[in-house]
Amino acid sequence: MAQYDEIVKHLMDRFANDFAILSFATPDVEVLETLDTEQQTVKVHRNDMTFKVLWNNETVILHIEVQTQDSRDKPMPFRVLAYAGELLLRYELPVYSVVLYLSSNAGQTDPGGYSYGNDQFGLQHRYQVIRLVDLEGESYLDSASVGLLPFTPLMKPPVDLNTEGWLQKCVERTESAPVDLQTRSTLLYALTTLGSLNYDPNLFQKLISEEMMQESPFYEIIMQRGREEGIEKGALQNCIKNILSILTKRFPLSDTAPVAEALESIQDLERLSELLLIAVQTLSVDTFLQEVETS
Repeated sequence: MAQYDEIVKHLMDRFANDFAILSFATPDVEVLETLDTEQQTVKVHRNDMTFKVLWNNETVILHIEVQTQDSRDKPMPFRVLAYAGELLLRYELPVYSVVLYLSSNAGQTDPGGYSYGNDQFGLQHRYQVIRLVDLEGESYLDSASVGLLPFTPLMKPPVDLNTEGWLQKCVERTESAPVDLQTRSTLLYALTTLGSLNYDPNLFQKLISEEMMQESPFYEIIMQRGREEGIEKGALQNCIKNILSILTKRFPLSDTAPVAEALESIQDLERLSELLLIAVQTLSVDTFLQEVETS
């Protein structure tokens, strides 16, 4: 999910009203404020987005949790209940929670709540489950909710359009959105990133050129991150190569293949640098391998 977090949270913050309308299924809702999302539960957890909104003439809290896949660490009902409880304590306002599932296979078993007990004592908590794949995508292309355009490839396409035709329609509508150039580039970048959850990324490369996305600050962030990761990977590989060269020269009759395999799993350059010094002094390849395996 990490690769989607930044762009999704940006869209939810930039187009908060669009997501509030989606959550409450009515245009009669207004976002008053975006709230701090750091939750002091058992450990600090940052939920996706939390807003103070005006709904049915009442000020309430809207909490939206976005999931690419089903929750693995804890059942989603438990997580949502924990977030809602913390928000209720903090703001002393009604809390309405929504779980938004992006991938087509996610959220199918989410019950949308948790309850136990009886009329005498117990608990009943409900939240809204929204699976994008269940939404009619064409209606969102025709709506004024610009912030939801990047999510339309994940929605249900019209029955009379094939995959490429549907994606092309999503792109064309996004290209014509009434926004400035930088925002349009960000919407197209987000559409490509999110759409790749359900479709082959090559399909989007046919429809959206890099030039169309280059005005987005997110595009440059990802490019810079890729360059930095490339440099770091090169440094890791170079250090591994030097270690193997030293061992091969010192112990020409020993098999260094197991060492090479073990070193490939180490992504810490500082640790590899330590092993480089150890390789110069180790008594044998087997002794060195034991040292690597304790990493």
